[in-house]
Amino acid sequence: MIVVKLHTEKPIPPLQLMRLYENVDWWPNRTKDGIRKMLNNSIVVGAWEDKQLVGFCRAVSDGVYRAYIEDVAVLTTHRSQGIGKQLMDQMIKKLQGIEVVSLFCSPKLADYYRSSGFDSTKQTVMHKTKM
Repeated sequence: MIVVKLHTEKPIPPLQLMRLYENVDWWPNRTKDGIRKMLNNSIVVGAWEDKQLVGFCRAVSDGVYRAYIEDVAVLTTHRSQGIGKQLMDQMIKKLQGIEVVSLFCSPKLADYYRSSGFDSTKQTVMHKTKM
């Protein structure tokens, strides 16, 4: 049975999140210390099967006007079971009242996120990486 909980209810160990990132082939350069800081400074939801982290979602927000959802990930062995939807539902519930909630995704996932109420925009996304 999958249980979805906020990080404040069931803390996510950084090493488990590192394993999840590795499984989905994301963020190989993230460190245990960096992940610990990220978890403490983000709104975080985890999906659990017993003691194993099988899904993850986080958001960054000012608490009033804007929130940005990122890092929605589910173990490859647990996909197509509705876990991503559960994570998104819990996150959207937590962000209720925020004026604009945004996320970035690949074009192939746009329809998936539309099912959670997101729409495409014509904005250009730009990033400046650490120098």
